Amino acid sequence: MHGAGGLLGEIRAALGPDLHLVHRLDRATSGVLLLARGCEALAAAHAVWARDVEKVYLAVTRGVPDQAEGVVALPLLEHRTSKPELMTRALKTAYGPARAGNLIAGKKVRAIPAVPSPGRTAVHPAGRPASTTYRVLDTRKGLALVELRPSGGRMHQLRVHLLALGTPIANDPLYDPLAEGLPPFLHALRLTWRKPLGSRKGEWSWESRACLPPPFGPV
Repeated sequence: MHGAGGLLGEIRAALGPDLHLVHRLDRATSGVLLLARGCEALAAAHAVWARDVEKVYLAVTRGVPDQAEGVVALPLLEHRTSKPELMTRALKTAYGPARAGNLIAGKKVRAIPAVPSPGRTAVHPAGRPASTTYRVLDTRKGLALVELRPSGGRMHQLRVHLLALGTPIANDPLYDPLAEGLPPFLHALRLTWRKPLGSRKGEWSWESRACLPPPFGPV
């Protein structure tokens, strides 16, 4: 999203320098992306994002979840390469400075799970709360087409919660141990903002049609 050659730079070049990302998508994720024009609009979106905005995704998973629908409510510890201090702070709060230092150094500390490597997220007791509602829409050839509705916006939340079900996104280079070098499918299908400020409508909604990969879509 950011940096040289990033999507934000291209969007600003085409539509104006006062555009800001309201949220982010992972590099391989397609679909709806919301931007705000000006800092005031950005602040207004961030103020209500967690409460009034619903996101819906589609994913193709390797394997089929045992339950056709449900909620994954597991805390996630993020190891952001741009902000490693966030993970350090979370570990110190949970376990104290000494044990946090040992965990960061890769040492085993009693029954505490290992921390994720840089650029990854893991289910971890020291993580922040996160939940994802899922529903299986179709299954074919050992794969599942799954609808996802995240609550919260942790890094790699959908990818790690699906991994926790034992059904990672197929060919996810970080979380699918059987990845074959093919592109993974994670698509931001719809974004709905309820009761937007300054609007007479009850909600705003944006949708991006998904081009489903085989075996769910055309070859």
